Amino acid sequence: MSPALVATFIGFALVFVGQRLYGGNATVEWSLTGVGALLILGAMFLRVKAKATARSADIGAAHQKALIFQVVAFGSLLIYALTIDPVVDGLGFEDDAASRWTVAWSALWPIVWLVGMGPLLLIDLAIDGSPLAIQPRRVSQAISNGLIGALGVALVFPLNYLASEHNERWDHAYFKTTEVGGSSAALVTNLTEPVTARIFLPTSSDVRSELVPYFEQLQDANPTMFKVQVLDHAAQPALAKELKIRDNGYVALTLNDGTEDAVTKSWKIGDELDKAKRNLKKLDEEFQKRLLDLAKGERLAYFTVGHGELNWKGGDVPDDQISNLKKVLQTLNFDVKELGLAQGLGDEIPDDATVVFIMAPTEPMLPGEIQALTAFVDRGGALFVTLEPEGEPLDELLAHVGMKRGEGVLTSDTKFLRRTGEESDKQNVVTNRYSSHESATTLSKYSRQLHLVTPTAGFLEEIPGGRGKTTVTVRSDADSWADLDGDLAFDADIEKKDTRPLAMAASGPAGSNEDGEPVEYRVLVAADGTMLSDLVIANKANLQYLYDGSNWIIGEEDLSGTIENEEDIKIEHTNEDQTLWFYATVLGFPLLILGAGILRVSRRRRNRGGEA
Repeated sequence: MSPALVATFIGFALVFVGQRLYGGNATVEWSLTGVGALLILGAMFLRVKAKATARSADIGAAHQKALIFQVVAFGSLLIYALTIDPVVDGLGFEDDAASRWTVAWSALWPIVWLVGMGPLLLIDLAIDGSPLAIQPRRVSQAISNGLIGALGVALVFPLNYLASEHNERWDHAYFKTTEVGGSSAALVTNLTEPVTARIFLPTSSDVRSELVPYFEQLQDANPTMFKVQVLDHAAQPALAKELKIRDNGYVALTLNDGTEDAVTKSWKIGDELDKAKRNLKKLDEEFQKRLLDLAKGERLAYFTVGHGELNWKGGDVPDDQISNLKKVLQTLNFDVKELGLAQGLGDEIPDDATVVFIMAPTEPMLPGEIQALTAFVDRGGALFVTLEPEGEPLDELLAHVGMKRGEGVLTSDTKFLRRTGEESDKQNVVTNRYSSHESATTLSKYSRQLHLVTPTAGFLEEIPGGRGKTTVTVRSDADSWADLDGDLAFDADIEKKDTRPLAMAASGPAGSNEDGEPVEYRVLVAADGTMLSDLVIANKANLQYLYDGSNWIIGEEDLSGTIENEEDIKIEHTNEDQTLWFYATVLGFPLLILGAGILRVSRRRRNRGGEA
């Protein structure tokens, strides 16, 4: 770095310190400023001298260009002088005009300084690296690179000014308030007791425009039984206290409002849009959960344990976990509990059981447990069963309702979901072949959009001797086959491509209840437990199968339909995935950049060799 450049930097530093740090002390301020200005002028003299004593014409030309940019940098000081108080006051501007004058020149002088100092620095370094001779092209590149860098940095100044003046924010995250789902609309339409929805928000809140249209659409579905009110908490303190609403930003649903039997369920949305976005994304889900609690009461779902079933407590990978299934059932107002020998599975299913889930057991059940489950079916119980091709087939229990599990794992060459990129992906079979059964109504209606994913699925077969009616609800595609030898390849000698039942429903009379009304048992069986695991439950078709299946199995098929949810899905990684990402970031990307650099250098050397 030349003495001229060092003197220039020191000079500007002194001017900065004098003007910015000692602005209240005129003596120090102008002393430092004056010394700094003299150093900058001295640096320009040193540059002129260096040009005159240059050892070659190219070096002299480089110093001349450096001198031009030194003059440009010095010109920034003259522009800065136009912003200081004595100059502005001397021009006699009024307040607004003085402000505009100062702002304009204050934005310009740093840009001019950068335009001067950026190329100057690079030209000086180029001269210092070649004191005897320098290629003119190198000086031109230094000027170009210096200007690009200077103007790039200069772009920050106007952006920073505009941001500070206007204080605008841009949110590029995905956001959409959920629309009214078909299931929520059906629930409101079928209300037999009046419900009042109260939205507590001030008139100034942006959340009103997101919330009110949703509830007005529900009111239009059943204006007699569903009413909507928009209130300000501050204007209705007595009502808010009665409903136990602490502040604005809450929604309250009241059943039988104004009577002694009135019951209220409320939840918080928020009165500021930025904070309310997450709750608005799952508005339909939260609304239905509260309304179900009011209109239908709590339901109880038991999950059998003790036979290697899928559970929300265990499993190291998403394939073995059903924590999201549990959350979905809780959204549908189910209280979820385990059912083992200690809870009566070996003797009699508890009377409070709304539905019993058997999730892909891998070990046989005891005879007493099978008897308790068949007796539960016979008295009008609801049973939701999933199986795995290599798991426990539950032959005796399924035979009671007229079905059994077939042999082999469904495989497809064409309709499957890629997951690992290996041949085993062929067994992640995808289908959109649904029947019109009540447990698959929505899937059938939107079959073109909703494709069910069934990783490592088996299939079902109907057999004689079962009680009641058996219906196929989901079938595999016609190009799939049951792989019997485990080679993942179709063998026409032992295997056949055909549609096969992936899920079936069974129902029939089961006597009468205490009031003498006829009771019907309902059983839903799917030949794949993983289809409801955390691995694929986020897939809309799989989720819809659970929604409609759960409603049908407890006799509330009128509530079947979509539940809208715009919330972002959390991406889960296995330990294997995390290891891959670790090595990709720590080793892969640096090696990629290194390889690109080596390739570029080798190409430049080849080009130079060609020029020679």
